[in-house]
Amino acid sequence: MLILAHLSLMIAALLCLTAGVGLALFGRKRKFWLKWHRGFNTTGFCLLASAAAMAFAHVTTSGGTHLAGPHQWIGLAAFILTAITLYLGFALLKTANKPRRRRVHRWTGRLSMLAMGAALILGLIMIGVL
Repeated sequence: MLILAHLSLMIAALLCLTAGVGLALFGRKRKFWLKWHRGFNTTGFCLLASAAAMAFAHVTTSGGTHLAGPHQWIGLAAFILTAITLYLGFALLKTANKPRRRRVHRWTGRLSMLAMGAALILGLIMIGVL
């Protein structure tokens, strides 16, 4: 049951983060884009953290080994990159060197989305969907 919660929360997190990235890419001409971008990405990260907790609880209760394969390692990398991206995004509001930090924020965001896609594919292979 916990693994279904993990899957559901990961799908919701990916949808929120994709919406946030989409707003940053295509919605910048609208007044509300930054507020919604922050909201979608913060919600996506919270869902991602909840999904990670569900996976951790599932492995613990089933007696499995944590970080036993590439899906788990890439998922951990995606979680860390998303946390860094979120931190950098909020720090952009209060920083003096905006161009450099914005560039790092964008690249960590791209890498986190790439890692989430890879973890998704590996997870679907693990459960036999692909």
